[in-house]
Parts: sequence; C-alpha cells; structure tokens
Amino acid sequence: MPPIRGRELLHENNTKRLLSMIYSQQPISRVAMARALHLNKSTVSALYNELDEQGYVQMVGAGDSTNVGGRKPVLITINGRHGYLLSFDIGFNHLHIMANYFDGRVAFFHRIPTRGETIQQIISRIDTAIHEAAETLQTDQGLLGLCFSIHGIVDQETIINSPFIDMGDVDLVHDFTEKYQVPVVLENEANLAAIYERDFGQHTDTQNILVVSIHKGIGAGIILDNRLYRGTGGMAGEIGRSLLFTANDLTGQAVVEKKVEDYCSEDAIIDQIKALKHLDTLGRDEVVALYQAHDPATVATIHAFTQAIAKIIFNVATTLAPQTVCLNSPLIEAIPELLTKIQTAAQRLQIKQPISLTENTHYATLLGACSLLLRHVLDIADYQLTLRH
Repeated sequence: MPPIRGRELLHENNTKRLLSMIYSQQPISRVAMARALHLNKSTVSALYNELDEQGYVQMVGAGDSTNVGGRKPVLITINGRHGYLLSFDIGFNHLHIMANYFDGRVAFFHRIPTRGETIQQIISRIDTAIHEAAETLQTDQGLLGLCFSIHGIVDQETIINSPFIDMGDVDLVHDFTEKYQVPVVLENEANLAAIYERDFGQHTDTQNILVVSIHKGIGAGIILDNRLYRGTGGMAGEIGRSLLFTANDLTGQAVVEKKVEDYCSEDAIIDQIKALKHLDTLGRDEVVALYQAHDPATVATIHAFTQAIAKIIFNVATTLAPQTVCLNSPLIEAIPELLTKIQTAAQRLQIKQPISLTENTHYATLLGACSLLLRHVLDIADYQLTLRH
C-alpha cells in the first residue's frame, strides 16, 4: 500500500474513533479524548477542527479543573441541530413515526392508525410526515436520512417477505432516495430492536444479545460479537416461522403444519381469548382489562402464553448462547407481572441468561432505526456507539 493511502486510512479511522467517542461519552474534553484514544493533543485538535467545520460538533463550556488547578478544559458535544433523521415503523395496524436530532435526541414521535390501508395510502402519510418535519424542525442541514422498519424479511435493502402488508411493486429505498435525495435504509423490526438494546438500551456493554420481539408475529434480533447478525438472505431470527413438533409427527398420522407464531404471537393470544369469550372484536387494551379483572379464560390463556415464551427462549438461547435475552412486547409491557412468570418458567427450564423487558416498546424499534441510520450516514457501522434519547 502506498504510504499516502496508508496515512489517509489512519486519518479516516482516527476521525471515526473520535466521532464515536464524542457520541458515546459527551460532554468530553479534547484532553480526555487524546488520553483514551492514545493520540497526541495536536492530532485530536486537528481532528476536532475538521468535525467542527462539518458542523458535527460544538463546544458547550468548561469542565472542572484538575486538583492542582489550571485552566478548565473545554467540553465538546455532538451538535444536535446539525440536522435530523426520520424513521418509520410500518406495522399492520399503525404507522409509527420518529424524528431524531443529529445527536440522537427525539424531536417527535407520532402513532397513526393505518389498519386496512394500502401501502400507497401509508406512503402518502409518510410523505406528509416528511414535509411537516421539514417545516417544523429548524436545523442547519435539514433531513439527513430515512429509515424504514419492516415486519418481514429484509435482505440487502430489499423486502423479501412482508406477511402482514402487501407491498406490491413498491421499492422503498429506490423511490424515497429518488424523491428526497438522502440516504435511505431498510431493516427488519426485530433487528432494529436489537440495535436499540446495543446502542440505546440497558445492555450497551454487552457483546451478545438476543431480542425476542412479540407483536403480530414473533421474530428475533440477534447481536453477535457486537454486530447485527442477519444470516443468509436476511433469514436469521425468523423464529415465529418454526414448526411445532407433535407426537403425530412420529406416528405418521395426518398433521396440519402449525408455526410457533400461530399460537404464541400477541395476535394469536388475542384471537384465542376472543374465541373463548365469543366476542366479535377484541384488542390488547381489552385483554389487559380482562386479565386484571381475573377473567378465568383470559388468565389461563395468558399463563399458557408465558410458559410458551419461556420455551421459545430456551430453544433459541441454547442455539445462540447469548449473554442476555430481552423481550420486546407491548402486551408484556402492559402487564409487567408476565415478565416474572416468564422468568420463573425460564428458571425451571434452567435457562442461565437473564431475561429483561425492553424499555418503551413503541420507541425501541425507531430508536434502533435512528442508530442504524446515523451509522450509515456517518459511515461508522463498525464503531462503538452509545446514544441517549
């Protein structure tokens, strides 16, 4: 490699290391960065000046002086007003929208009912949200990028399977890149929840994380050695599509193939309770109310759900051996005692990993989208990033 190219790569690497450190430890002084990165002060100052010229960073005042006195160090943070990012979670019943400033802070969050709407109607809502953000968010550079969360299989910025919404011939990445001339990324919802736990959540110091996402279906987001694992064709984590194994499989009798999510997803639980109660319609809020009122059919169904989720965790955890397991479930968030029941069932199955609940399930996926998009825009995919919202 020619020496000049080698110096360019070193400079680029040091710049990205510095940027990721400011994101993760802000506010921080140049002296502290120089020590942590093992660089001399003049190098850090030169790198800071470049980031400052790009509008990425800003000074926020002086820190504490040392025990022996002397000049107080100037503290540096990410310039949140450099620009903003928009993320959209396209669910079966709702469109969730989040805007984040350049430093990761949430600018706004909207939840729009979309049940029964076509993908073209949903896209119209997305366009409206993008235009409204441009009018209301006052930043230096405006929109920096878009991220779409899909409840289906995504591979190389392409939707391979969308079981809950007919995407038709829509190409989100191509169409929105052409329309708004900004980077556009596409990712599976459970994968984004896993990125949230790595970069925003309770497990930012954990290298191997399993997130089980329980919504209309069941999926898993997998962080291995601090990187998102997508698998061949983006198929990793499709645990809801696993087939149930019954005694009939061994006897040769006729078997109707059933998937795990046909019994254990949130929608499957709601459908079971709806049938038991002979109701035409039923939603999550009504299920929570029935459970809290100690309705026998609801309590029994929910109990079976917690035992089944523990078994799902056992099967996946014994395969991947993560350090920790997180549950991303609005139903469990609404009935927190279900987590204890799952943890108790997991202990009986001798699951060693701690099991926790993802904080704020509505935000988690879109915060993961913000982190993924920031990494893409700044080209720091492989660097440590700890964000706050």
